[in-house]
Amino acid sequence: MHVVDLTHPMRTGMPVFPGDEPVNIRRTHFVNKDGFANTQLSFNTHVGTHVDTAAHLYADAPGLDWMGPDNFVGWAAVVDCTDAKFIDHPHLAHLAQFDVLDFVLMKTGWDQHWKTDQYYKDFPVLTETACRFLGGLQLKGIGLDTPSPDPVDSRDLRNHKALLDHGLVIVENLTNLDELPEQDFMFSCLPLRIADGEGCPVRAVGMTF
Repeated sequence: MHVVDLTHPMRTGMPVFPGDEPVNIRRTHFVNKDGFANTQLSFNTHVGTHVDTAAHLYADAPGLDWMGPDNFVGWAAVVDCTDAKFIDHPHLAHLAQFDVLDFVLMKTGWDQHWKTDQYYKDFPVLTETACRFLGGLQLKGIGLDTPSPDPVDSRDLRNHKALLDHGLVIVENLTNLDELPEQDFMFSCLPLRIADGEGCPVRAVGMTF
């Protein structure tokens, strides 16, 4: 088995969505001084490589503690959307031919802008048609190497809602998608089991056998 890490490292001062609180990771105890190491983490649940669930936008949706691990693991395919301004149905149409497919990961190459001022500006987004198509594939979720399926200034989060309405989870800020095959690999994005949690950073990986 070969495992590809699809996750940006978590560190103090890492990029966050505009308006979010900064990440602070502070070592509180040190092996040489205290005999053990301990670290305090301060960040919201939608930083770095993370998952959004329906509870992110809907008050009556189940929290992470009610969702099973199987919601975050399954067979996946990568769709090449490099240089696309909008991810639309023509990029995705061939997915209808797959017999078994749980996650669609959209590779735009935008992760090359991580830790730059460009990352949260004018990144590729999904069209409404693409969201409706993905919603009809009976997937567990979709993944992006961008900050969001919606534009950064979106207020109605229309694409989020279109995907979450179909029971999908949304994994944002993936990286290294170019190291994966186009299909027939397992994808995992397991979050912490946070009571009433609506999202969480994940250690996303792709596994080939």
